[in-house]
Amino acid sequence: MNHTTVSPCSIPNEYYFGDLPGTLQYNKDPEEILALTLPDDEEDRGFKFCEHSLENLQRITPCTQKTVDWKILLMMMRTEEEGKMVLKAALQNKTTGKIALLTSINNKIYLENNGHRTVKTVDGTWFVGHFRMCAPIVFWRELKNRLLY
Repeated sequence: MNHTTVSPCSIPNEYYFGDLPGTLQYNKDPEEILALTLPDDEEDRGFKFCEHSLENLQRITPCTQKTVDWKILLMMMRTEEEGKMVLKAALQNKTTGKIALLTSINNKIYLENNGHRTVKTVDGTWFVGHFRMCAPIVFWRELKNRLLY
């Protein structure tokens, strides 16, 4: 296994893994994630683990023409000002085993005002940001643990 590391993104205490900016990440190999070397950074940025439920799965699943059967591996949420909620998730394709890394927000205007394209979710009121996912190290560490154990 090649060891690689996550890289800091423009948001303090958040990190991304691979891929170019503006790229949705649908096909990460679990072995790549297991090989990650993670820096010491305990800041969680207010993200808390949240329920693996159909409702949350629909909030993070992009509404596309291609139907994929996803399983939630890990999901964290942060509630911000004025009721804005942010979900970070790792979803596993039940057919291929590949992992999608996604960020979804219940505020399309916030994403658009920050120059991001959006993808409507199955839920219909949440929107996936069309960008590579950044997350605190606690997310990456827990994702590795869930893949290992």
